Amino acid sequence: MKILFLGAGEFAIPTLELLAGEKMVSDLLVITQPDRGKGRGRKPAPTPVKETARRLELEVLTPKDVNSPESLAAIDKFAPDYLVLVDFGARLTPETISRPKRAAINLHPSLLPAYRGPAPLAWVLLKGEPVTGVTTQLIGEKIDCGHILLQEPTFIRDHETLPELSYRLSHIGAPLVIRTIREWEEGSIEPRPQDERLASKAPKLKKEDGLIDWNEPAEKIFNRIRGLNPWPGTYTFHHGKRVKVLEAEPLAAEAFPQPPGSITTDGDRLIVFCGNNSRLEIKKLQPAGKPVRTAAQFIHGLKKRERDCFSTS
Repeated sequence: MKILFLGAGEFAIPTLELLAGEKMVSDLLVITQPDRGKGRGRKPAPTPVKETARRLELEVLTPKDVNSPESLAAIDKFAPDYLVLVDFGARLTPETISRPKRAAINLHPSLLPAYRGPAPLAWVLLKGEPVTGVTTQLIGEKIDCGHILLQEPTFIRDHETLPELSYRLSHIGAPLVIRTIREWEEGSIEPRPQDERLASKAPKLKKEDGLIDWNEPAEKIFNRIRGLNPWPGTYTFHHGKRVKVLEAEPLAAEAFPQPPGSITTDGDRLIVFCGNNSRLEIKKLQPAGKPVRTAAQFIHGLKKRERDCFSTS
């Protein structure tokens, strides 16, 4: 069996590694994105998938446009039985989708039709969902709207951040892809259309999404902090200077609340009042242009003020 694998980000690595070691796979061709500038110096760097493909000694192509005539010619020469797409970052045309002999399969990190779009992991955390999962689907012309093949649900852990959830789902999804291919070969999968009544969107995130509104309940702010880690990150302002909020914990409501954004300390604990009389304990933060600080370090640097607070500007 010949597999054409399209992927780029770290989420795709477990699936690629599993396919590379799978006995039923006789040949594996990898297509990923071209090297792109990374870091302050913008030095070109390969995608995580390209690095993995090299380590596994797999053939890897990096076309600027996977849908170009040149790319399609390379795909046709390889003559894949299956196309497997995971975290690739580019849309496929109908001409590309039709290339494999058997099926074109996508692994999506949500329980479709929920959270269609480029940022499902972030939005499932932002919304405080208790359950998420992964879905294998047939690739269609509309993004994330193809027929569902298999799904694997999982509970979201109480303090799970986006990188932690992504890592866990990538390792749940990899064996699901293998199972999908096997069951497709056996003819035991019945593709089912998505229920549009249950559809929701996971749009691309913007830097402004990271601004904390202290009028929101602490639990909602906590979900924003863990859902937008590491990008775009969450931030607030302290006397006009931006401060990144990296780690926090929601607390029980206070019997004697203060205005949202008000800061109070309890020894080395940094506590902020939020909406609905709730409170948020901040454990790690980073003032602009300075290193990451614990709550204790931040508190020790505070000047004594009767009414200290965080704000939106």
